[in-house]
Order: sequence, then structure tokens, then C-alpha cells
Amino acid sequence: MGLYTLAVVAVLLSASRPLRGNCAGDVDNDLLPVVLVPGYGSSQLEARLTAAYEPPAPRCGARKGEGWFRLWPINHTAMRQNPADAPCFADQMSLVYDAVADDYGDAAGVVTRAPFFASTRGLIGWDRLVEQLEATGYRDGETLFGAPYDFRYSVAPRYYGRLAPLIESASSRNRGRPVVLVAHSQGCALAYQFLLSRPLAWRRRFVKHAVLLSAALGGFVEGMNILAAGMDYGLPNLAREATIRLARSQQSALWRLPTPIVFGDRPLVVTPDNNNTTYSAHQITEFLDAIGFPEGVRPYLTRVLPLWEALPPPMVPVTSMIGAGVSTPETFVYGGDGFTGRPKVAYGDGDGNINMASLVAVEKEWSGVEGQVLKVVRFPGAHHGDFLTVDFAVKKVVAEIHEVGRSVKLCSKTGMQRRAMQ
Repeated sequence: MGLYTLAVVAVLLSASRPLRGNCAGDVDNDLLPVVLVPGYGSSQLEARLTAAYEPPAPRCGARKGEGWFRLWPINHTAMRQNPADAPCFADQMSLVYDAVADDYGDAAGVVTRAPFFASTRGLIGWDRLVEQLEATGYRDGETLFGAPYDFRYSVAPRYYGRLAPLIESASSRNRGRPVVLVAHSQGCALAYQFLLSRPLAWRRRFVKHAVLLSAALGGFVEGMNILAAGMDYGLPNLAREATIRLARSQQSALWRLPTPIVFGDRPLVVTPDNNNTTYSAHQITEFLDAIGFPEGVRPYLTRVLPLWEALPPPMVPVTSMIGAGVSTPETFVYGGDGFTGRPKVAYGDGDGNINMASLVAVEKEWSGVEGQVLKVVRFPGAHHGDFLTVDFAVKKVVAEIHEVGRSVKLCSKTGMQRRAMQ
């Protein structure tokens, strides 16, 4: 297996009836319906410009009134050929925070959507996993479903209002069998909060198993640097002001921040002022003020932190697949230029993006909880996106999905044997 030597840590926590309400009845195959929840940047986005749009430059308004066009993913080749288009993308991709409503929305005159909901066609970077699932009998829109979303947001009631009916419909189309919910990266946090928002009886009825890939249920340290330095999506010709706006206008940027329950008091950011100030996960509001982003404090305190003050178990069976042993940013040390300069980085364990403290949070918090079934699978040397792109890891994900299906078939046979004996 080389770099991907597999180490399995299985924590099976006994309960009187761990599968209560989740046994699927008479099943003649092991294909449970699967719903895919992508991570950040893994959903297509489309936009259209209305008459209310005020472009920062005349060329940015060229598509006014022309209907829907692709906003994401970026065509980097075209952007390099026409670098003046990069500021247009940044303007149309940025959100606007309404402090009065304490809510986020598109800029005036910009309307966006995530197309192909319920289909895998709306997902970016999931091709290998989808192809391997289809090779084993899954079919898009029949047994396999995608749940794309606008990744610039985080908890969005309108998304949950679509995800719940999709799961119910997927179950109904497959003779009432519960679904396997497969999520990656930010999608894990979204799927987890979604499960907590549903009644326990609903979870047990409609969700057989959740497979979390590279789950960051405690945020990650790089999230702080993104807010301080901005993000440019690899585009040319973007001024610092535009990169800062792209990073800080997105609600999901606050979701990336490391949480106190997972990271505790460890220093995550260090600045070279007279006191050599350090910022831990307990000083996020002070950090936001220090980088010149005080408007982020209120939504962080009202919309983000309350959701991550604890990590209660979802009370549906979970498999967490994580990478390990990859150098991952753990502390950012800024120099004399402050937050406008490039920091020195101290590295620790993780998957290259997500710190190990966040990756193992579910294991730490849910082990020993009565009624919660948890299996943790570690892939030494696996990077953050490998579960979607590297054949060995993808096959392990597919195998895990089918293993869940086989357990339902076994449940059904056991039920029939019991009935035959009565």
C-alpha cells in the first residue's frame, strides 16, 4: 500500500438497539441511496447581472441582461489571457454583509445560484468517486444524488430546506431505504449541523450512515491567515483590497476559524508588537479587530460560535476517514510588516489543510458515547483531497459505502429468519 498504509481505528460503542428505526426491510441488493455533500469550492456557481448592478469597470457589466453565466469554477486560461476580467470576478463573487439583518447576500444587481441540485452534475472534483460508484451499479438521479450549494455561505436555512426533501425523496425512490450521506471537508461541517437540526426520529428513519471525508469539525488554523491575508483563487491582477474583500465577505470564512473546544489555548497566530501578542482560538474576536475586520465580530459571535461551542454526537452511525502525517500550517508568525506581510509558518500534523486536532475531534468527543457508532479510518500520507482524487483512497470510500449496504442486507435477512422461526 506504500504511503497509504491503512490504519483502522474502529470504535463501536454498544447500545441496546443501535440500528433502531434504521433497518431497511427486505432488500435484494446492497445499493443504499447515496447523497453527496461537497466541500468548499466543489459546487458550480452561476450568476446573472440585473440592471441594478453597478460594475467597478465598464467591462464588468458586459453580461448585463444576458442571462445566466458560469461564475465558478474559474477559467484560469481565459483569465490569464484577459487579466482585466479578474477584478470583475472578484466583485461578482463577493458577498455583502447586512449588519441590520445580520445576514449575507449577493452584491446589488448580482443573482447567483448553484445549478443541478439533486444531480452529481453540479459537483466539482468528484468525478472519480462518482465514476467508481457508477461502475458498481449506482445511477445519477436514481440511487446517487448530489447536493451542491453556494459554498460562500455556511448554515443556510434555504439549503437545509432543500437537503431534507432530497434525502426523503432519495429514500422514497429506493423503497424506503435510508441514505448514506457522504460529505467532504466543509461539507462535513454542513452535513453535521444539518443532522443536529433534524429530529432524532427523522435521522434514524432517513440516514443509515454518514461517511465524513477529511472532516474539519473544529475549523483549521489556515482559516485565520485567509482572513488576514485575503484570497485570490490563483488569479492575476487582483489588488490586496479585492483579495481581502473576497475572503472577508464570505460567511463561510468565519466557519473556517479554529474553535475553542478543539484548539484550546494553543498559540495560533503571533504578532511582533511590544507584547509579542499571541492569539488562540479563545481570542478570535481580538484577532478580527487586530486585522482590521471588526465587522466580522458580530456574525462570528451570533452565527458561528454558538454552533461550535460543543460537538454533540449526531446519533447516526459515522465513519470518519482522515489523512495524517502531512505537514500542515499550525502557527503563523507575522513580522515587522504586521498582517500585511508574509508570515513565517510553523507546521504540525494533519492532512496538509486541516490540523490533526480538528480531524480527530469526532473521535475525541464521541468515543464512549452510548448509542453512537463510530469508525475512524486513518490514511498516513493522505492529503486533504485524496479521498476524491487518488484511486486507492477513492476505492476505500466506495468499499465503505458498500459495506454499509451489506449491513442493511444482513439486517433484512436476520429479520426474515426471525419471522420464519415464529
